[in-house]
Amino acid sequence: MNSPIELKPTLLIVDDMPSSIAILSACLQDKYHLLSANNGHAALAIAAQTLPALILLDIIMSELDGYAVCEQLKANPITSHIPIIFVSSLLGAADEERAFALGAVDYITKPISRSLLLARVRSHILQKINNDKLLAFAQELSQKELEADKSKRLLNAVLDAIPIRVFWKDPDSRYLGCNRHFAHDNGVDSSEDIKGRTDFDLMPERAFALQAFAHTVISTGQSLLNQEGAITTFDGKLTHISLNHVPLLATDGSVIGIVGAYEDITQRKNTFDALQDAKIKLETKLAEIEALQDKLLEAAIRDPLTGLYNRRYLAETLDIMLAQATRNDMPLSAVMIDIDHFKAVNDTHGHATGDEALKYLAQFLATQSRTSDIVCRLGGEEFLILMMGATAENAQIKVDKYREDFANLTISHQQKIINLTFSAGIATYPQHTENSKTLLEYSDLALYVSKHNGRNRVSIFTL
Repeated sequence: MNSPIELKPTLLIVDDMPSSIAILSACLQDKYHLLSANNGHAALAIAAQTLPALILLDIIMSELDGYAVCEQLKANPITSHIPIIFVSSLLGAADEERAFALGAVDYITKPISRSLLLARVRSHILQKINNDKLLAFAQELSQKELEADKSKRLLNAVLDAIPIRVFWKDPDSRYLGCNRHFAHDNGVDSSEDIKGRTDFDLMPERAFALQAFAHTVISTGQSLLNQEGAITTFDGKLTHISLNHVPLLATDGSVIGIVGAYEDITQRKNTFDALQDAKIKLETKLAEIEALQDKLLEAAIRDPLTGLYNRRYLAETLDIMLAQATRNDMPLSAVMIDIDHFKAVNDTHGHATGDEALKYLAQFLATQSRTSDIVCRLGGEEFLILMMGATAENAQIKVDKYREDFANLTISHQQKIINLTFSAGIATYPQHTENSKTLLEYSDLALYVSKHNGRNRVSIFTL
C-alpha cells in the first residue's frame, strides 16, 4: 500500500524586489510550497484566496508598505489568524516594536541567515498547528458544555412533565431541589422555595420515618425502593404513595446526596426507570467535559516535541516554588542547560536528527532528575531544571554527573550516530537573588560562562 503524500505547508513571500524573493525562495523551496507577491495589494488578494500557513513580509514597498499590509491582514477575519514574519533591512528597535504591535509573530533582518530563517519559519508553523489544535479543543469543549446545558434543561423539563413528585437532598437530608409537582404538594411555587428545608418543615407527621430512610441510604449507599405509606399535602389531602430513595454517587463511588420520588403504586416502575436514565446521561456528559478540560490544560503546558513542561508552565510555577522555598527556608537552584554546537547538528545531519537529539536529552534529564525537580524546555536547544532544596554546590555536583553521563551516550537516528555534550549554568535562591526573573537571568549568565570557557562544563553564577 502506498503511503499518503505529505503536503508541504504553503508560504507567501511579499517583496517588491525580485532578488529578495529569489533569495527567500532558495532558502525555503525544498520544504515549503511557495507563493509570491511583488506588492501589497496582490499580497492581500493572494492571502485571502489561498490562506497560507505563514507570510514573509517586507516593509519598504511602494504604494502599500508592509505595515499597512499587516494591519489590513489582521483586520480581516479571514486572514487575521495567519502568522506574519517581517523580513526587512530596517534595524531600528522602533521598527521591530511597530511590527509586533501590528500583530507580527517575528522580525528577521536582512541579510538573511538561511538556518535562522528555516528555524524560525518552522517554529512558527509548528506553533500555528498547536494553536489550531487548541482552538479545536476549545470549540469541542464549548460544544460539550452546550450539550450538557441542553441536557440539564431537558432533564428539568422531563422532571416537571412526569406526573410524579421528585426531590433531591444533601447528605444532611436537607432539600436541594425538586420538581414542580413536589413543590405544589408542599404549598410552594418552585424548587427554590424548598432548598435548605427539612422533612420536619414540610411533612412533620412523617419526618422521623423519612429521616430514617435517608440515613439508611446515605450510610449504606443502597437504594430503598417501594416504601409504601401515606402523606398529607399542604391542602389536607391524604395521599398514598410508594416512596423510593436512591443515593446520588460521585465518580469515586461516595454518596453525595439522595434522589427521591413518590408516585401512585401503579406508575412506580416506568417513572423510576426514566429518572435513572436521565441521571446517568447527565453524569456522562459532565464526565466528558471534565476529561476535555484536563486534556486542554495538559496540551497548554507541555512542549509538543519533547513532552517536557514549557515556558508557560515555568512562568506559572517559578514564583510558586520560590514562595514554597521561602516558607520552608530552603534553597532553590535554577539550572540552565544548552546543547553544545547544536546548530552544527542541524546543519550536518538535518532538523529531524536535531529534533531526535532534543527528545533524547529531554528523556535523559527527566529520567535522571528527582521527582521533586521541574524539567522544562524553554525553546530551541535550551532546557531548565528547578531543583528545590539544592544549594548551588549540590546542584553543580548532580548536574556535572548528568553532563558526564550524557557525554558518554551515543544517539542513533536514521543510521546516523552522534555524540553530544551540554553546558550548564546555575543560579540559586536566595544565595544569588530573591527575584524569579533575575534568577533565570543569572543562570543564563552562568551558562554563558560555561560556553565561553570551552563548553561541556557546569558553572555557578558569581556576582
